[in-house]
Amino acid sequence: MITFQVENYSDALNDLIKIYPEHYAELEEGFKGGYELEPNWESYYGLEQAGMLHLITCRKEQELIGYMMFIVCAPLHVKSCLTALEDIYYLRKEHRKGRTGIKMFQFAEQHLKSLNVNRIMCSTKVHLDNSRLLEYLGYTFMEKLYSKFI
Repeated sequence: MITFQVENYSDALNDLIKIYPEHYAELEEGFKGGYELEPNWESYYGLEQAGMLHLITCRKEQELIGYMMFIVCAPLHVKSCLTALEDIYYLRKEHRKGRTGIKMFQFAEQHLKSLNVNRIMCSTKVHLDNSRLLEYLGYTFMEKLYSKFI
């Protein structure tokens, strides 16, 4: 049975540490900068303590198979629009068929709505394009983001 829940980052950290390398290996395929996985645990903890970090987990019989993390804040230029900025999301490959990913996003949206979030900003990688999923869920393509390692 697959379940979705809101969890504290610090409580789920041991499970996240186990799945991070798998997720990063998939993301790394699109990076040319050659950076190693190096989460900033202190910053995540600080955001959690400030009430800004929200973790949604997807578990199958208690095993972590997916997650989404959002930073909830009011942007400096539109303080009345409480915004959830997607930090990262992942679902193990073997669970991407069917509606598990859709349900995880929908669960996250309901949680964020309960926090009075007005807008969700969600990204997708070029080499792992989830545009169809995001558009299916009602997200609008709004901007392009370019990156350059210097």
